[in-house]
Amino acid sequence: MRIIHCAPFNIVTKTGGCLYSNPVKISIGLVENGHFVHNFDYRDIARYFSVFKNKKNGTKKMIRHFLQIINDINPDLIIFGHAELITKETFEYIKKKKIPMIFWYNDLPFPKYFNEIKHYFSHILATAYTNDSYFLPNLVHKSIETNKSFLNKIWANDLLFSGRYDKERSKLISFIKNNIHCNYRFIGDTKKSVIIGNDYFQEITNSKICLNHNRDFTLKYKWFTSDRLMHILGNGSFALSTPIINGEDFFENNLEYYSSLEELRYKIEYFLENSKKRLEKAKWLHARVHKLFNAKRIGEYIINLYKEDTKKLNAYEWWND
Repeated sequence: MRIIHCAPFNIVTKTGGCLYSNPVKISIGLVENGHFVHNFDYRDIARYFSVFKNKKNGTKKMIRHFLQIINDINPDLIIFGHAELITKETFEYIKKKKIPMIFWYNDLPFPKYFNEIKHYFSHILATAYTNDSYFLPNLVHKSIETNKSFLNKIWANDLLFSGRYDKERSKLISFIKNNIHCNYRFIGDTKKSVIIGNDYFQEITNSKICLNHNRDFTLKYKWFTSDRLMHILGNGSFALSTPIINGEDFFENNLEYYSSLEELRYKIEYFLENSKKRLEKAKWLHARVHKLFNAKRIGEYIINLYKEDTKKLNAYEWWND
């Protein structure tokens, strides 16, 4: 099939993020399944068409450019990721051309604009299981998550936390600073500490333990976790995570959770002392995510969902439609 994938690829802005962004991995997976994919970064193209490099001011020209590409390529399918700048008139135009559309979203909950456009899509996917969508796992790829931290002989950090600073996470950071006695490192909590691209992956790989601390409001959604977890496990590092509802469907009992800061302290101390158990779990989870959530398999899943091939969909661990 010929597919246009309209999503934030970080081609110009946040360029290091394109190394591990879900849009890039989704497109790779679709190509590996034999499809032609044209990546259309609607945000960066809108900036390109704005004199002041402002998304809003460049939206009209971006839409005209997008429609021209649709006419030139004549795709069999258009996949949208987030798509907050794409107008309803654009979706109407595509609908009249009888081109099927799929929508995916990487965060929770769905934004308000989604209620006005959701009827245009044949299938809706999200990185959490909801009544309004199909599940979209966060992806890994063998050419992207290439490291195997569990093979290290030495690590630069005992503990790594990557995340933006906010009221909720400030409690976590303060607790670690005051109660955890190890070589810890924080990245992304200030503008100066932001690390992206390969340097970000190296920090993960050079850390014995990495925290996957999801915000409280996300913990009620089945299977939801930040894509940070795939960055950690995909590069073979050991993760301590806030609870994931039904996470055992994928990780059995090998992903370690903490439900309180005191439990976090205990598990940090325990797994720093018990390196054999830590490395065994990291190795098992690395193999697991590369088997279940590799981009080619997820690309195949999206196409099977589009085709509504129930027989093939039954092969996926998260399929329970």
